[in-house]
Parts: sequence; C-alpha cells; structure tokens
Amino acid sequence: MTDSYVTQKKDGKEKSHNHETTDKGHASRWSNVEEKSRNGGEESIAKLKSTSQECTGINNSVQTVDEFKNLMYEMQKTRRLIVDDLLSARELRDGNIQILERTYERLTDNQTHLFQREMCTKTMKLSLNIKDEILGLKKDLKYLKKLLQIRKSEPNLSWFAIMSQVDLISLLAGYHPESKEKFVNEYEKTVVLLRTFVNSAVINGKKPIFVTDWDGTMKDYCSQYATNFQPVYSAIGMIRFADCFTRISAVLTAGPLRGPGILDLTAMPVDGPVKFSGSWGREWWLSGRRVVHEDGITEEGFSALQRLDEEMKDLLRSSDYASFALVGSGVQRKVDRLTLGVQTVCHHVTTELSNRYQMAVLERMHRVDPNNAVLVFDPSTELEVEVVAHSSGIIWNKADGVDRLIKSLGDSLETPGKVLICGDTASDLPMVRQAARCNPSGVMAIFVSTRLTLHDEVLRIIGDINRCCFVSCPDVIHAAMSQILREENTAKRIF
Repeated sequence: MTDSYVTQKKDGKEKSHNHETTDKGHASRWSNVEEKSRNGGEESIAKLKSTSQECTGINNSVQTVDEFKNLMYEMQKTRRLIVDDLLSARELRDGNIQILERTYERLTDNQTHLFQREMCTKTMKLSLNIKDEILGLKKDLKYLKKLLQIRKSEPNLSWFAIMSQVDLISLLAGYHPESKEKFVNEYEKTVVLLRTFVNSAVINGKKPIFVTDWDGTMKDYCSQYATNFQPVYSAIGMIRFADCFTRISAVLTAGPLRGPGILDLTAMPVDGPVKFSGSWGREWWLSGRRVVHEDGITEEGFSALQRLDEEMKDLLRSSDYASFALVGSGVQRKVDRLTLGVQTVCHHVTTELSNRYQMAVLERMHRVDPNNAVLVFDPSTELEVEVVAHSSGIIWNKADGVDRLIKSLGDSLETPGKVLICGDTASDLPMVRQAARCNPSGVMAIFVSTRLTLHDEVLRIIGDINRCCFVSCPDVIHAAMSQILREENTAKRIF
C-alpha cells in the first residue's frame, strides 16, 4: 500500500512523500508483560478452546466483530447521505431512515443486555458496551421523526425552517448525566455565550473563529473508538453553525484522520465549512488533501511507524487478536505514534489475553526495529499503550496544530474578531492559551467538564467569567447552537 500526501516542515516548505510499506520486523521492552503472558496457564487455554467451539457452531445467532463493524459503518454512510440530503434541500429517502431503524433494532436485540452486547471472533467471545452507539441512533430517529412530522404538516417549509422548529431540548435533556433541569441551566448560559460570539461579527466587521476538540466535547465518549460515530442532529447543527457564523471552523482531535479516524467517524461533509485535523493538529484535511506537519520526526521514525502499522493490520487479521480492533482505542495510526487499545473501560478483556496481545505487539516492533533505535513502547494507561517514534526534542501540542491551520489559511487569531475554543480536558488548554496570547480580549471558551480545577484554569487564562462557559455533556452545546440558528432564521424570516 502507498500513502501519498503533502508534508509541511517548520520552514513552510512542502515535499511530497510516497511511503512504501514493507514486511520487516523490536526487542521486548516490557518484561512484566512477558512474565504475565508466560503465566497464563492451561485454564485460559481451555477456556479459549471452549469459547471457540461456541463461536463456530453452538450459537450462530451471536454477531461477529466483523459483522458489527460492517453494520455500523454502513449505518454511518447512510447518516452522511441523510445529512447531505437535508443540507441540499432534497427529500429524505424512506430507505435511508429504514436502514437506521433496522440498525437500531439489531443493536437492541436479545444479544444486548443493559447496553452490553455479546459478540465473537473465530476463537473467543467478548462483551462490548454499545450504549453510545444505541443512544446516538435513538436520538437520531427521534430527530428525524420530528422533522418528517413537521414536513407533513407544513410541506411548503424549507428544511432549514423545519430544523428551526425542532426542540432539541425536549429530545436531548433526558440524556443529561445529572438532570433535565441542569441541562436547561447549562443550555441557557451557553446560548448567552454563543449569542455574544456570533454577534461580534456585527461589532468587529469580521466573522469569528471556532476551534473545537472532538471526543468528549462535540461527541460523547464511546467505549469503542472505531464506532464512535457522530449522529445526524449533531452534524446538521455544527455544519450550519459554522457556515452561518464563522470564517474558520475546525475540529482538532488527538485521534488520527483515517484508519479509522475523524474523517471516517463524522457525519459532516469532510470538504465542507468545518476543517478536520488529527494527531493533535499534526495532520489536517485541507482542500481535499492530507497536509502533514512532521516537525521533530525523523524519516526513519516515520517509516518504522508506517511498517508497524502494516504489521498491526496483519496481526488483527489473525483470529486470536481480531477483537482488539474494537477494544477501546483500537489501533490508531497517528503522525508520530500508534495508539493501541488493550482493555475496555469495563475490563472485558482477560488479563492473560491483553498481555499476550501486548507481547505480540512487541514482537512486531522487533521485526520493524530490531535494534530498538527508533520506536519506544509506552504502556501509558491500563486501557491503552503507545508506540512512539523518537523525536528530536520538539514537544507538540494542540496549540501548534491551531497555529499551523491558521497560517495555512492565511488568517490570524488576533483582533478584530472573537475566537471560541471548545474542549474537555487539560490537553485542550494549550489552544486556549494560544488564543489568549494572540487575542486576549476576544478569546472565549466552552468546556465540557465538571472538574472544578479545570474550570479554574480556563477562567484564569481567559480572565473574564462572561467569556467562559462550562457544561456537562456535548448535547448542551448542540442544543444551544440550534437555538442560535433558530434566532438567525427568525431574524432573516427563512421559510
């Protein structure tokens, strides 16, 4: 496989790359994993054989991991078609809505109990938490049903006018982690902040800039990164908000662009008014091409990661480890590292299997980097490990990603104009600091977090409580965006 794209070095020069993947083969760096793997015991092997028999013959109704992935990715393709139809003022096709309905019915059949779905590979059974996948579809079906009800009663209205009549609070408030009342309270504060943000265009004569994190900020977290799909109602609101009110709108995420990445998971058009990035802003999708910033990464490191990525694809095709494509982070190929899920948040993977998988990863690393010269194995958390390419000492964060985007577009964060940063963790604070340095009186922030220490730090950076807002879930922001769009439609008398 050949991956062609454009890279940008710090001096701004571009160069074209074609990285050919090859089959080469990192010495064991984590003796604890090796020791635990050796001590797995005959009991685990017997359990695996028993499970293999169940998966291959006794219970054919159990969905396989591959079937689940295929079902979900076909469903997300359909979501994109629905979004495109709505944005293009076309009639919704019954067949597309039926695909969402059938997917919801399948996900909530008797193989799912309390959001835990039983699946299997050729050699093992596993249970995955699919609460986010189910609830996202449930919200979408309610949203689309409401759109069609209004369409039927008022057939002369445009889709944009119909969308403005949908009360997202009534659809979403019940899913707030604390209460409906808390949802409404956070929503009202967010509407006030967004109203100030969009109205700044009249005062400054320049539309503002909107930059947001993704997971946990614009999209609820999901137990499986590979199926963390954006719903229709979220995509419609974000696209329309970006198009109506901003001169630049961008999603900046730590995950990759592809493989799967944000471009696979979103329901928004990838070449629309919202720009997309991965790897903390090291890679951007701009004008139909992937632009990569390789600062601090050697050619050897980049090549080794590319080859290890191919090794991991081969490893996941084996029957023993196929399930790890859906375990937590899955396999994420970022610009300077691979992030690998080794455990679910509910700890459904046995310790023995997780350790064997990590040993298999180390063995594949040894094939690629036999002298331990380029790649570093980092068991960063109990849920995931990272394989990182050695760098030249450059520390990259999301502020660098924002800086590269703005420069690539020939724009500036500086006044006049507001800059809204949305995030949910401390890793998003560099974006707030960057905006505050460039535009201290115009920076604004919405953070999806209940952590008071994070609230305090955001407020300290911005220095004005009226330019900060804190909410408990992404749906509050989507409902607030919908209200701002409703006000715009009313002002322009859109029918």
